[in-house]
Amino acid sequence: MRIKKSLTVLTAFTLLFSFMTSNVNAASTPFSQGAGYHQGAYDKEAMQPISFNWDRNSRYAGAAKNLYIKWTYQTESPGLSGIILDKEGNIFVTSRGSSPKNSLNSLNPDGSLKWVYTSNENMVYTSPVIDQNSNLIIQDGKYLKSINAQTGVSQDINQNPINGQFFSEPVLDDNGTIYIISPQPSLTAYNIDGSIKWNTPLAGLQKQSHISLSNDGTLYLKNTVSGVTRLYAFDSISGNKKWEYSIDADIQSNSAPAIDINGNVYIADKFGKIYSLDKDGVLKWSFETEKLTSSLATKLVEPVIGKDGTIYASNGYKNLYAINPDGSLKWTFSTSSAITSSPIIDVNNNIYLNADNKLIIIDQNANQLGSIVIDSNFVAAMAIAADGTIYTGNGAGKIFAIGGEVAGPTDPTEPPVEPKPPVDPVGERAIFVLTLSNGTEKEYDLSMQEVQQFINWYEARAAGNGPVTFAINKHNNNKGPFKQRQDYIVYDKIITFEVNEY
Repeated sequence: MRIKKSLTVLTAFTLLFSFMTSNVNAASTPFSQGAGYHQGAYDKEAMQPISFNWDRNSRYAGAAKNLYIKWTYQTESPGLSGIILDKEGNIFVTSRGSSPKNSLNSLNPDGSLKWVYTSNENMVYTSPVIDQNSNLIIQDGKYLKSINAQTGVSQDINQNPINGQFFSEPVLDDNGTIYIISPQPSLTAYNIDGSIKWNTPLAGLQKQSHISLSNDGTLYLKNTVSGVTRLYAFDSISGNKKWEYSIDADIQSNSAPAIDINGNVYIADKFGKIYSLDKDGVLKWSFETEKLTSSLATKLVEPVIGKDGTIYASNGYKNLYAINPDGSLKWTFSTSSAITSSPIIDVNNNIYLNADNKLIIIDQNANQLGSIVIDSNFVAAMAIAADGTIYTGNGAGKIFAIGGEVAGPTDPTEPPVEPKPPVDPVGERAIFVLTLSNGTEKEYDLSMQEVQQFINWYEARAAGNGPVTFAINKHNNNKGPFKQRQDYIVYDKIITFEVNEY
């Protein structure tokens, strides 16, 4: 005798993602900066609308095996910003240097030039962001510009030119307020009409990081004055300083402070020490990587936070360190040269980093999946497109599009073990129905063991533990020449689930 019963759980959450399928890059999945970040007025349909103010966890699976260079493009000047991608896969990157000029380059996905915006002003410290109107916001010397992403036609945002130049990637909040480091030096908030909302002086500007905006509205940045580096926290509404914390890092940061789901902030110093501070500026822990007598790098790269809370950090010299949320070492991946730009993590938790004149891909257990040699180390923050293409660039101003085989989660060596019939006459299998917040209803025929695994994951995630995604095997729904197909369900997108045992 088999008994049919139904279980329904109802819960509502902030809309962050829609469901993801293994090795399938759904363009409809909206961009998210990560749970610890304020979700600003960016183009959520863009593949990657920003470079620095996010957790660098892409919603796409990247090429990881059998890598090859699809194309290269040489910009007019050496030096590159982070690379961003719009919803069609067009590439935007600034080329910065003294010769012959500074420019913002727009490339088609095939590597051909779409348009170029040139400037006699200095664009050396920034990369563009794509706002909710699909315009590019970028600093251009004394001006903040809004540039039409299709045509390259620009207009000024700030009503009056500043005396100097801007120093960071623009950061947007939900209202379209723009936060940026200005000369004097100061941290400045601009209203959407270009008027100044507030302006907070900084104590001398020598070397600075980019800015992160947390979910609770706190702006974080690093600034070095007279050899002393501090992490600053400012209130984004008033511009008032909340706190500061001193570290030993008399070099410029090439990225922005990292923020996890609980609002903790992560930074690195020039001797390879990684710091974790809570949202009140209290040190939780510090972790010393390989001890350096002095940093050999001219810039530091701040840590990156994985979906499971793992902190991936470098020491400004060599090696990638995976650190558990409690500050203990998880593993070390050895390199012989510095990691010079922020790693990026794809939807399969594969980590992309640059070192040893290579693009290197490793999985979340530090197993190397692939690599490809490039003629010099990358300096541009990478981007992943919906088709798995990896974009990066080097210090000579060359952009690389790297393709290859997309590698997903490892297939199980043995089939799942079906549960043995228990003493009580409950069903062995169930029709499992998920309702997502975008109205999509997903139905699966699963074993009760698989259902219980889902419930265990769901309860752990509700308590703040475990990954944000859960893989459901589609079993008999598999179609085509695939060993296995899985739906990746995101916790914050679930409205209800129903278990109908049979």
